[in-house]
Amino acid sequence: MKLWDNFRNYFYKKSLLKKVQQIKVERSITNLNDAKSIGIVYDSSNPDNDTIITKFAEGLRNQGKAVDILAFINDTKTEHKADVLVFNKKSLSWLMIPNNELVEKFAEKNFDLLLASFTEENLSLEYVAAISQAKWRLGTYAKDKTDFYDMMISLGGRNELSYFLEQTTHFLNQVKYDS
Repeated sequence: MKLWDNFRNYFYKKSLLKKVQQIKVERSITNLNDAKSIGIVYDSSNPDNDTIITKFAEGLRNQGKAVDILAFINDTKTEHKADVLVFNKKSLSWLMIPNNELVEKFAEKNFDLLLASFTEENLSLEYVAAISQAKWRLGTYAKDKTDFYDMMISLGGRNELSYFLEQTTHFLNQVKYDS
């Protein structure tokens, strides 16, 4: 299986880099206070993540922010969840690249901030974050993924979604810039 994964990952990376080079987006730094529109991508395969993301998004909405959520579910049956755009394994090419109109439209949205809220490698969600036309993209730190995000947070081995969101909130609240 390792040989197949290496083969697939090689072509995945080639395809992703080609797509990323075609995208022309003017990136601009923001903090949580100034972001008016926020996109969140996450792995909904674990039901606990749904609860965590729903609560986090609700808090952002209570602050007057527009929040759109895109979830990946690692099955072939689930196609709908309340208040969340969903895609699943049926929507993926053999390279793990989403082939879904909802995903494309989500990636084309000009969010002020995109939160790639997954703590384990997920090629499909990584692809969405990398091609996103959001002005500012934030995700977990990985040495080989620095081209896909504008800000990365190292979790120091604590790969829990709730910890990532705590750190995200903390660091985005610390960002100062000249507008």
